[in-house]
Amino acid sequence: MDITPLWIAGEGVVMFTKGMRGRLVRLPEAAGDDSGLTEGREPALRLAVIGDSVAAGVGAADHREAMAGQLAAAVSAMTGRAVSWRVAAKAGASLSTVRQGLLPGLTDPTARWRPDVVLVVAGTNDAMRLRRPRAFRREAERLIRDVRLRLGEDVPVVFAGLPSLARLEALPSRVRVPLGLYVGLLDRQLRTAAARGVAVFHLPSGGPPDLPGEWLARDRFHPSAEGYRAWARVLAARLATLTEATLPVVP
Repeated sequence: MDITPLWIAGEGVVMFTKGMRGRLVRLPEAAGDDSGLTEGREPALRLAVIGDSVAAGVGAADHREAMAGQLAAAVSAMTGRAVSWRVAAKAGASLSTVRQGLLPGLTDPTARWRPDVVLVVAGTNDAMRLRRPRAFRREAERLIRDVRLRLGEDVPVVFAGLPSLARLEALPSRVRVPLGLYVGLLDRQLRTAAARGVAVFHLPSGGPPDLPGEWLARDRFHPSAEGYRAWARVLAARLATLTEATLPVVP
């Protein structure tokens, strides 16, 4: 039977997650262009980053300092290859929001732009809303299906694992452990959904709360520019390892 565990359904945790948005310092999404190109060998690797506030760069001044820009720079530095990147993201987005509203941003028909790899950064908002684990996994599977319908079977889809939240200063101590455990439960469902797909990968987070406190933004919840840089380097190394067999090869 798929039920929300009783230890997470306690009144304190439920009330806190419902009111958390009002408690956090409200930071804007990253400003500036939502696409860019790093220097390097052509043809450029085309990277699409879709998802929630982390993908939207909350905590950084602009997208070059946020997840997409930092990840593109890290991949480019590792491979010597130019990386063309673009972002389709919205703060507060759940997996369902990403699937229903953000997928058109994966491509740009006018520029004939189509990604070689897609990074999905989402799921934390599902955890904050206490989404049931099986429903969460099914939504991840629907997202994979819909990306495939748009891009075909050959484009790798990479899910960034969910950060545990268990040590984040923005959370009261009474909810850190149970909510952290719940996020871990959803992350296992995300890993299962990825394992069932073709060319679909799950990368362990490497983000908050694994980042030092000084690498967090003013809200103590999202990464700062330094935090995004550190997180992107971890993801870039794993991305290169997992997808080298499927990404286009440059001589």
